[in-house]
Amino acid sequence: MESKNNKAKLEVIRRKLGFTSSSYVDPDGLSGGLALWWDGGVDVEVETADKNIIHTIVTDISNHKLWAATFVYGCPSRAGRESVWDDIRSIARSESLPWMCLGDFNQVMQGSDKLGGHYPSQNSIIAFHGLISDCGRVDLEYKGPKYTWRNNRRGEDFIMERIDLAFANSKWRELYDKAMVFVEPAIGSNHNPLLLNTDVPLNRVGKPFRFESFWATEDSYKSVVEDSWIQNQEGSLMYSVCQKLRTCKVNLKNWSKQLFGDLRSKIDYAKEHLIEIQRQLELKFNPDLLLEEKKLLETLKDLWQKDSMFATR
Repeated sequence: MESKNNKAKLEVIRRKLGFTSSSYVDPDGLSGGLALWWDGGVDVEVETADKNIIHTIVTDISNHKLWAATFVYGCPSRAGRESVWDDIRSIARSESLPWMCLGDFNQVMQGSDKLGGHYPSQNSIIAFHGLISDCGRVDLEYKGPKYTWRNNRRGEDFIMERIDLAFANSKWRELYDKAMVFVEPAIGSNHNPLLLNTDVPLNRVGKPFRFESFWATEDSYKSVVEDSWIQNQEGSLMYSVCQKLRTCKVNLKNWSKQLFGDLRSKIDYAKEHLIEIQRQLELKFNPDLLLEEKKLLETLKDLWQKDSMFATR
């Protein structure tokens, strides 16, 4: 995190929060400064640290996994960003471990990652994709709000951007195949904090995408895949492939919903609605709620029967 505070003040906060170890880069006046805290679950060796980057080697104590982590605070100026990009490329050339990179990059990946204000510089976007491609990294998937920074202004001057990001190379992704980035609420800051969980239970992130073999037996399946793949994507070759795969996944899910129906989602929604009605009935009897409860139970029965037929298809 960008600290903007001296080490003495940050140490008081660190101890209150229960972190056992720390590393700091002092702020320049009232701006900048970096703070990195960790607890006894990992051993962290700081290899390099400056006003924009802290590069570390992390050992997971529980399983002895060894990997590299680079924490970034991007420079707001174009010239400064390019210097930081060069430093990250230098790390990429020398780093052989599984590698994760996370932080405030002060740069969007595409035009849709910005809401309000002037359209982002296309040259800056291309340069950023070049950095990602050169380092062999991919954007880690996330859950939560899309935009991670806002300027806290009002009306037409209001701007939001997705500039807090997490990337990893293929080795790190294989090491932590269940990892997920969660975008947490912004409290007391104009940035949303990122929470990287390296071992997320599947029920935490919802039902994962799974390819159903019977899809290929449908006549319209092939056109869905072909239409997804021929779409042009901006950015590096690796980014383009990842985006096409993601587009194909989304299109197949939507196609499946239209053709077969998203029965599990309908069941979950009906169950949640039923629970809420029953809670209201516990507080105060209402004959209209009883009638709605009866209808929901009948709907659930019908959905379960259809879901059973779909499962045996």
